[in-house]
Amino acid sequence: MKHRHLAAVIFSMLMLSLALSGCGSAPVKGTLFGPPVGKAPFLRKPRATISIPAIVDARPKEEHEGATVGTRLFIFFGVGVHIRREGNFITNDFLASEQAPAELRTLAMQWIAQEGIAAKVVADGDSDYELRLTIEHLYGTHFAANKQTIVVVGGGNRTDAVVDVHSRNYAPYGNVILKAELVDKRSNAAVWTEHVPGYAQRPAGEERIAEAQNALQLAVADALSTLSQRVGAALDRLGNGPSGPPMVLAAGSAMPPVFAIERMSRFRDFIERVYVDTSSGKVLRHEISPAMDRFSSRPGDWLLSRITAEGVELSPEGYEAFARSLANRYDLRMVDDAAHYHFFGVLGTGAPAASKLP
Repeated sequence: MKHRHLAAVIFSMLMLSLALSGCGSAPVKGTLFGPPVGKAPFLRKPRATISIPAIVDARPKEEHEGATVGTRLFIFFGVGVHIRREGNFITNDFLASEQAPAELRTLAMQWIAQEGIAAKVVADGDSDYELRLTIEHLYGTHFAANKQTIVVVGGGNRTDAVVDVHSRNYAPYGNVILKAELVDKRSNAAVWTEHVPGYAQRPAGEERIAEAQNALQLAVADALSTLSQRVGAALDRLGNGPSGPPMVLAAGSAMPPVFAIERMSRFRDFIERVYVDTSSGKVLRHEISPAMDRFSSRPGDWLLSRITAEGVELSPEGYEAFARSLANRYDLRMVDDAAHYHFFGVLGTGAPAASKLP
């Protein structure tokens, strides 16, 4: 009877421990629809039309199948039990969305249309550009590391239990990576391609699966917001450059004799600055210096420097006029940064290549 009583106590505490280490209420079917679709931050006057064909799902099989936090059980007969629950939970198709490509396509069309990126956004049909999307990663996840040891000691008419619990549940997060390619349908040539990430995090709590699903929805919204910005920037890059009267220089020349371009390094630790002879386009000097403002621009893009070859920092009006003075010979275009013009070389030497980080 004594051993049966101990076994009953251990079994009851084991079931309670397993219940407490669960993931909250029963999981529900996932969907990517959640946060409200964004809206235009400012009034645009788009001219181009965009179509978005069916999205390609290129996720690895692990993201379709998902993963659960593994539980390992060690029983010390007549004494107690040790439970270890540790590992990554990853959403599967049911918990993320069984219709992920179709839902993402609908959301992408809604985001781009709502933010005013294009004059018209369609699924199929006539358009100036085709936006081809590939899902490379899309999942919600959380990590858990829980350890429990239960020791039951019985003596006489008394039964004592010692419980040691170490529990650590990390915040769930969602991760999305899309490959985006903008194709000019008139030439069937890709004019822009980029990997677009999306990320979101939710607080740790008892409803860990539900929070991972919410984090994934927020990550999708984050990726589509970034996608809208980048597609709009690509269309601006293809169509907009400095305009207006040229800068009036003291020397009487239509253009400054030397100008500087610069780009941020990949890890934002240094700036490359190149001084160019305006008339010939030849490089006169190349400098590398520590990045004083690591977030002044996107890594890898060549920009017209706001500091002249003489070391004068231009005001916004002076910088605009400086760009206009160079626009008759050099390809300078606004992309996604109102504070800088991107530099694409001498006019007529070729269209801007697909934007990629080095």
